[in-house]
Amino acid sequence: MAERAEAAPRGSFALSGVALLAVAAAVTGFSAILDEGLWGPTVLAVAAVAVAAAAITRRLVRRWAAVWAAAAALVAALLALTLLFAADTALLGIVPLPGTAARFAELIAAGELSIAEQSIPAAADDGIRFLMALGLAGLAIMVDGVLVHSRRPAFTAVPLLGILAVPIVLAPGALPVLSVLATAAAYLLALALHRPAASGGAAAAGRAMSVAAAVLVAALLVPPLLPPVVVGSGLPGVGIAGLVTGINPVLELGNDLRRDTPVEVLRYTTDAGGGLYLTLSHLADFEGQTVQPVVGGEAIVPGRVGPPLWLGDDVATRTIDTTIQLQNVRSRWVPLPAAPVEITGLSGSWVVDPQGITVGAVDGTFRGGTYDVESLVAEPTPEQLRVATVSEEGLDRYRVLPPELEPFVVDTAAAIAANAEGPSPYDQARALQRFFTSGDFEYSEEAPVEFGYDGTGADIVAEFLRVRAGYCVQFSTAMTLMARSLGLPTRLAVGFTPGTRNPEVPGEYVVTTDNLHSWPEIHFDGIGWVRFEPTPSRGATPAYASDDVPAPGEEPAIDPETGEPIEPTAAPSSPADPAASDAPDPDASDAADPLDLIDGGSDGTLDGPSAGGLVAGSADARPLAAALLALLVLLLAVPGVWRAIRRAHRRRSPDALDRWRELRDTARDLGLAAEETSTPRALAEAWAARWVADPAALAALAAERAALEQRAYAAPRGRAAAADIAVLLAALRASAPRWRRALAVVAPVSLLDRTPADERLPAAPLAT
Repeated sequence: MAERAEAAPRGSFALSGVALLAVAAAVTGFSAILDEGLWGPTVLAVAAVAVAAAAITRRLVRRWAAVWAAAAALVAALLALTLLFAADTALLGIVPLPGTAARFAELIAAGELSIAEQSIPAAADDGIRFLMALGLAGLAIMVDGVLVHSRRPAFTAVPLLGILAVPIVLAPGALPVLSVLATAAAYLLALALHRPAASGGAAAAGRAMSVAAAVLVAALLVPPLLPPVVVGSGLPGVGIAGLVTGINPVLELGNDLRRDTPVEVLRYTTDAGGGLYLTLSHLADFEGQTVQPVVGGEAIVPGRVGPPLWLGDDVATRTIDTTIQLQNVRSRWVPLPAAPVEITGLSGSWVVDPQGITVGAVDGTFRGGTYDVESLVAEPTPEQLRVATVSEEGLDRYRVLPPELEPFVVDTAAAIAANAEGPSPYDQARALQRFFTSGDFEYSEEAPVEFGYDGTGADIVAEFLRVRAGYCVQFSTAMTLMARSLGLPTRLAVGFTPGTRNPEVPGEYVVTTDNLHSWPEIHFDGIGWVRFEPTPSRGATPAYASDDVPAPGEEPAIDPETGEPIEPTAAPSSPADPAASDAPDPDASDAADPLDLIDGGSDGTLDGPSAGGLVAGSADARPLAAALLALLVLLLAVPGVWRAIRRAHRRRSPDALDRWRELRDTARDLGLAAEETSTPRALAEAWAARWVADPAALAALAAERAALEQRAYAAPRGRAAAADIAVLLAALRASAPRWRRALAVVAPVSLLDRTPADERLPAAPLAT
C-alpha cells in the first residue's frame, strides 16, 4: 500500500508542465523592473531542467518518489547553472569543480551589488541573472512538489505570489496586468488538473477555486493601491540596512539622503588643513531620465597613477596625503580625493578613467579596508580661470545636450550668461552657480518626490526650474546641462562632502550617508576639471568660485597691514543680485524673449520656507499604510469566503454525506460536539440534547440522519430526496455564544482538518 502511495501520481507530467507554466507566467512580471533582454530564457531554462528532472524521476522510482524527485531536481538545477554561468570552471563544462563554487560566490556578490547600485529598470547582468535563475529554480521545484505530491494544491499560490511580490514591492503599480492574469490562469489550470482524490473531491475543488479567486482579486486590487513609481527614483542604493551601504553612481541619492538615521560610510585623515570632497564616479551621458557614468579606461594594478594630464606649468599645485578607511560601503568605485597620483593599499585589478580620475573595480567590489592616496591638487587663481579657454580637443562628449532638453532650459542659461560679470567661460560658470545660490531656490529632499522629478536626466531639469526646490541631484544636473548649452565641457561628479571632524582624533573626518552629494565640474584648458557648488546650504563653495572674487577690471581689496591683496574667501551663498535672480519666468510663453523676461524678474524673495539645512523627512506613508491595511483585510477575509463557498455547495447537495459533513464542520467551527471518532448517531444525540425546545430542528435532524442511513444502506432508487439543512445550521449557531459565532465566520477551524475527505465518515455502519 505504501509503495503504491509513493508511485508517480497519474498525470504527474501534466502537473509538472503546468507548474513550470505558472512560474514562467509569474516571471513575466519582472519586465516591470528589468530592461529588455534575453534574461527570460536563461533563468527559465534552469527551472525547466529542474522540473523535467523531477518529473522523470517520479516515473522511474516508486518508493519515496517525492524525496528522490526533489533531489534530482536540485542536482539538475546545479548542472544547468554550471553550464550557463560557470562552464569554464567545470569538468566537461557541466560537472562542478571547486572553482565553480568560487564563481557562484562571485556571481552572488556581483548580483547583490548590481541590485544595490542600479535603478529601475535595471540591466539584467550576469549577477542578476544568476540570482534570478537560482531563486526561480528553487521556487519551481517547490511549486512542482506541492502540486504533484501534496493534498493541498492551493498552497502553490504561496511561491507564485512570492515571485509576483518582487515587482510589486520594487515598482508598485508597474506590475503588468497580463502577468497577473496569466499567472492566475495557470494556477486555476493546475487546480483543475489536480487529482480529485488528493484534493478532497468536488467540495475541495470548490474551496480551491475560492482561494484562486481570492489570490486573483488580491493581485489585481492591491498593486494599484500602493504608491506609484516616481519616474527616475529607482532602487535605493542600500544593502543590508544599517550594515552595508551600496552606492549607486547613477545618482539615486535621494533615498540615502532621506534616511531617518544616517549610516557611517568611511573615515579619513589628511594633511590638507581641512576636509576634502571625495569622488566616486563621474557621469557624462544624459539619456531621458537617467545619466550614465563615464566608461572605458585601462586596467592597471593600483599604484602610480601619474599626474593629471591637463595641468599647465603655470598653475600652482599642492601635494596632499590622505588615508581612507572604509566602514560600511560597498561599491565598484573607490572614494578618492581630487587628482590622485598614487594609490597604495588596494588589491586586485582596477580600471582608471585618466580624465577623471576615477578608479573602479574590474571584477568584484570594494567593501572595506584602508588605503593611502597622494593627490596633486591644482590651485588656480581667479585670474587664471578668467583667461582660461574651454576649447581643448577630446571633450566633445561633455558638451553634448540630450535632444529631450526643453528649449526653456537653454534660453534660461543664455539669459544668465548675458548678464554675467564678464564674457569669459569662468564668469558664465560663476553666474550659473550664483543663479542657484542667490536665494531663489530651496533645498528640499521631498519636493522632487512630491512633484515627480526625482531623477538625474534631462527630463527633470525644466520642472526643477519651475518648482525651484530640490536637492544636490537636481541642482548639479541643471547646472551641468545649462553650462553645456553655453559650450562649457561639463560633467557630474558623485561622492561625498568633507564630513565632520572627529574631535577625538586630530585630522580625522567622519563621513556618513548624509554627506552623499553631487556637483558639476567644468574643464578649463591648462587647469583641468574645476568644481562648482550650485546646491545651497550643502558643501562649500571653492574660493575661486565665490562671490568675493573681483569682477573683470576691478582691483582686489588691499590689506592695510600687509599691503597684499585680500584673498577671496569661500561663501556658500550670497544675497540675491539682478544678474543671478532675474532669470526667465519658467511659466511664461516659450515665445517670449528671455531678455525681456529679465527686466521683470523676481524680487529675490522665497515663496516657501527658507532654504537651507538637511530635510530629514520621509515620503508620505499613508498610501502604503492604506494599501497594507487593505491587503490585511483581504487576507483575513479569505478563510471566511472559502468557508462560505464550501457551505453553499454542501447545503443543497443531493448527497446526504456532503450535507452531514457541513453540519459536523459547522459544529466544529462553533465549538460544539464534532469529534472525528463519534458516529452520526452519537453526534445527533449530542445536538438534540441542546434542541429540546426546538421541535422543528429535532424533526429536521431526524430526517437528515435517516437520509444518511438510506445513502449507506438503501438502493439508489430508495434514497431520500435532497433537503435544505438551513434549519439545522441555524439551530447549531443558536447553540453557541455570540463571540464564538463571530469567530467561526473569520477563522473557521474546520478548514484546518487535514483528514482526507473520503475517510472522515465511514459509509457504514451508521447506526452503531
